[in-house]
Amino acid sequence: MKQWLVLFALILGVGLIATPLPAADTAPAVAGITNLAATANGGHIIAYSSQARDENGQIMPEWQASNLIDGQYVVGNFIPAESYGWSSQAAPSEEDPEWIIFAFEGERPRLIGRIVIDPATADPPVIGRWARNITVAVSTTTPDGPYETVGRFLVVNKPLKQAFDFPATEAKYVRLLITSNHGSDKCVELGEVEIYEAIVTQSSLDQLIVRLENLLTDLKKYRDSQLYRQQQQILDEVTSKPPAPITEAEPAASESPPGPSPEEETAQ
Repeated sequence: MKQWLVLFALILGVGLIATPLPAADTAPAVAGITNLAATANGGHIIAYSSQARDENGQIMPEWQASNLIDGQYVVGNFIPAESYGWSSQAAPSEEDPEWIIFAFEGERPRLIGRIVIDPATADPPVIGRWARNITVAVSTTTPDGPYETVGRFLVVNKPLKQAFDFPATEAKYVRLLITSNHGSDKCVELGEVEIYEAIVTQSSLDQLIVRLENLLTDLKKYRDSQLYRQQQQILDEVTSKPPAPITEAEPAASESPPGPSPEEETAQ
């Protein structure tokens, strides 16, 4: 507990020093704490370019697009049983990108300002399937557009949740366009996608409150991930098979002929 409090104090102090609050009349929008894309919050996927299929042409549920917003994450060695992330059927390119279109609860327009990408899937990063170059665009009319680009971003090939901010934008539909992965010629993969509302603050105090709420949310996630790792480590230790006992070999019988018995020695 003390470590989390120290971490909170350090992050808060550094954050306030590094990024002073603007004047009340010029305070920009800041990202809220509600993930509008999450299934639990009414978010859903409208359309996608492709999903992974097996050798028989059947969709693989563990790699389907809806896994992107189900709130299940690959963390370390832990892989949700039926949610490995999302995988396309082919590798993306500038000419033929892969894409997903997200909508919010009731398909109502919302003000958004941040997208968070978790690239981690059941496949390791070394094989190069995780998403690399992405473009975020929004539509206020229909899923078919027209779409306006709000940002182009680079996703690093590490199992980290990566946040990308853009100016507060009204959106009814959000299209995530993926134009490259990290080298694979087979497909592109993503673990989870989060889209956060933008809150237009009225004062410096409002902005500070929102920033503190975001920080507390991040600390709770950090705490939960640490507790999970500890529990997983304990579980691994408890369930791991003990080493097989070492069986000592029986001493080999002497190959030399037995000596004379006591009676024989007496007779001699």
